[in-house]
Amino acid sequence: MIDRSEIAAVILAGGKATRLQQVDKALLPLDGKALIEHVVAHARTESAEILISVNRNREKYEYLGLALIADYRDPFAGPLIGIASAMRALQGGNHVAGLKYLACFAADVPCFPSRLVSKLSCALSHANAEVAWSICNDQLQPLFSLWALSTLPEIETAIENGIYGPKLLIPKLKNVLVNFPADDPAQFLNINTQESYDRAKSLIES
Repeated sequence: MIDRSEIAAVILAGGKATRLQQVDKALLPLDGKALIEHVVAHARTESAEILISVNRNREKYEYLGLALIADYRDPFAGPLIGIASAMRALQGGNHVAGLKYLACFAADVPCFPSRLVSKLSCALSHANAEVAWSICNDQLQPLFSLWALSTLPEIETAIENGIYGPKLLIPKLKNVLVNFPADDPAQFLNINTQESYDRAKSLIES
C-alpha cells in the first residue's frame, strides 16, 4: 500500500484561460471561496505536500501559502510540462522527505470524488503500475491522476518529442484506469467557459 506521506500533489493552474477572457479561472468564486481553494482543501487530506503550477499572476496565489512553480520550459504549452515541473521541483531541497508519487489535480475542476487519490493509489499499487488515472461517464480525466516520480525521464522525453498532454503519454507507460461512478452532475465539471461556470454555480450553490 502507498502511504499518504509518500504522495505530493500538484494543482495545475498554469493555462491561459483563452476561452474565459483570460481571467484567472482558478480564482473565480464558487460557493464562498475560489475554485482552487476547493481543490486545495481536498488535496490536503490526501497528500503530504502541495505545489501550485502557475505561469502568470503568481502574486494572486501567494495567499494560499503554498509553493508556486512555473513551467520549466515552453510556458502554456500543456499540462504535461506542469507535471514535469512539479517533479523537478520535488527533486530539490526544502520538500517533504520520502516522496515517491505525484497526484495531479486541475485547478478549474472544483468537484471530484472524495478519496480520489486513495482509490488511485490502491489501483496503482495493486497493478504495480507507473500511473493511475481516472475515467467517469466514459470520459477520460488524465489531469486527475497519480504518477510515480520515477516516470520523470519518460515525461521529459515525451516533452522533447512534442507531447504536451498526459492523455497521449499515459498509454505508453504501465498504467491503470480507475472508473468513478457518475453520481453527481457537477463531478469533473471543467470550468473553462462562462457557460460551464454558470452551470457549476447552479449545481453547487443551489
